[in-house]
Amino acid sequence: MAHESQQVFWQAHRGGGAYEAPDNTMGANRYAWGLGGIPEADIRTTKDGVIVCLHDATPARTTTAPDSVKDRPITELTFDEVRQWDAGVKFAESFKGERIPSLEEMFMEMKGRPERMAYLDLKEVDLTRLGELIDRYEVNEQIIFTHNVQDNCERMKEIAAGVKSMLWIGGTPERIERSFRKASESGFRGLDQVQLHLNTNDAAADWPYALNEAFVRAALEETAAAGIDLEVLPFAFDERSIHRLLDLGLRWFATDEPAKFVRSVKSWPAAGAAKAAE
Repeated sequence: MAHESQQVFWQAHRGGGAYEAPDNTMGANRYAWGLGGIPEADIRTTKDGVIVCLHDATPARTTTAPDSVKDRPITELTFDEVRQWDAGVKFAESFKGERIPSLEEMFMEMKGRPERMAYLDLKEVDLTRLGELIDRYEVNEQIIFTHNVQDNCERMKEIAAGVKSMLWIGGTPERIERSFRKASESGFRGLDQVQLHLNTNDAAADWPYALNEAFVRAALEETAAAGIDLEVLPFAFDERSIHRLLDLGLRWFATDEPAKFVRSVKSWPAAGAAKAAE
């Protein structure tokens, strides 16, 4: 995407972010779509082969699963079992009744609605079976498959035509720079996007992130030259820091606070100037 474009795209981390909706639920997905974003679903497989949306390996954190099973991996439980538990009420009473959704449920609400896109973050799923499900619902061009292993991104694009892919890179600044360089040296093979994690550097007054600003700027130039998008995930932000990232030319983001992020983008002076010029 050209740096001059003012259009901003964003991913709702774990579906609805960490603070505004219960992660990996249909309620979170609808929340993100309603705000104009792209929800992320972390995908795993139940004992009986159903692909479900759940970040953690077990249901303990997000659901009302009883003590007898809450620490068991989802891979050891059937879909009927996991559907018994509430996946929203621990987040907020207003989300009571949410369940761990199957990926198929998500696709049902995407099919025939091309404006509804989704990131799929691989946890424990057979890629061939995932491709078959994507093909069956004909949502290929609405999917951005994501993982921290580039080979899996490349393979998914071979399995399901039209699917886009994103390599996410986290860890220390040194690890992020090293992993980015490796992807770059491959010619960003099999990738449509690269995501960099921006961890907070509390000691910095001007640039609030641990990853060096000059590196982010260089990575943006490099990905743009290769014809792919650079996305950043700032784990903490305020209006000023989002404006700083936008001023650098970044147009793809991931966020744990969708509504706050949208407000920050809307208050960006360049966005207001572009709107006034229309």
